[in-house]
Amino acid sequence: MSKFDPDHADHLDSKERRERLAPDDIFSLLDVEDHETVLDFGAGTGFLTIPISERLIDGKVYAVDVQEEMLDKLRNKCQEDGCGNVEVLLNEEGSIPIQKEEIHKAFLINVLHEIEDENTFEELYRVMKKDGQMCVLDWDKEGGTSHGPPAYERFSEGDAIELLEGYGFEVIDSGKRDDHFYIILDK
Repeated sequence: MSKFDPDHADHLDSKERRERLAPDDIFSLLDVEDHETVLDFGAGTGFLTIPISERLIDGKVYAVDVQEEMLDKLRNKCQEDGCGNVEVLLNEEGSIPIQKEEIHKAFLINVLHEIEDENTFEELYRVMKKDGQMCVLDWDKEGGTSHGPPAYERFSEGDAIELLEGYGFEVIDSGKRDDHFYIILDK
């Protein structure tokens, strides 16, 4: 599995990407309450982190990524935007530096195909509250496009569901959005 190249980080915040993957459309998949603790797993430069933080009045966002270069860009944005409710965390494959059952809602946007260590899925389950929900939105193997990772690195919706259910998550909704699939899961 290949990781997103930090040299192309500007694309993550591009107008084109915001039109294709509008944060408001992503938020509509999960009902995030303003006091909750939210995980943006694979946060990159904060494409979703900053908009989440703006919606939370008394809540907190954990922005987690394995690439320090991406997180440096996110930290700079948070300083500029005054995101006092964001904690930026570097993680290693297979571990998430968050306490057990701390997360109400989690977003994994275009990152499922990058996960190399399957312990990561156990960790996602561990950090989610008992009534927590997770939204996975990723490139669809069956939805060919010139954007995104090569088809051989992508999941189909069915394969992603099978993988996530294998770690104890329960699918409550799934579907297609252009060249992506989404899956909403309960712990």
